[in-house]
Amino acid sequence: MLFMINWEINHDQKMETLGAFAGMSEADDAAVEQAHGFTQIGRWHDVANGRGVAIIEAESSEAIHGFLMMWTGGLSTLETTPVLDDAAARAVINANMPQG
Repeated sequence: MLFMINWEINHDQKMETLGAFAGMSEADDAAVEQAHGFTQIGRWHDVANGRGVAIIEAESSEAIHGFLMMWTGGLSTLETTPVLDDAAARAVINANMPQG
């Protein structure tokens, strides 16, 4: 399953949150993915405004909740949405379009 995670850093915690993220290495990212059982497809940042988006692949929503909890607790506002790639979206649309 693919999930889109939109985040926005809480203004009062912006420097603390940016510092925590900046202190992480690629090895840290890989360890987090392995520990929580997901694969990050990509992550994009709007650093100036303290927000961004990531696409995560996981077997279930439960697999990413531990990861999400790392950034809650006043640090960030998170919104998670299940999403589809092009092929899956077309299949769902075609299977559910009224025939006529």
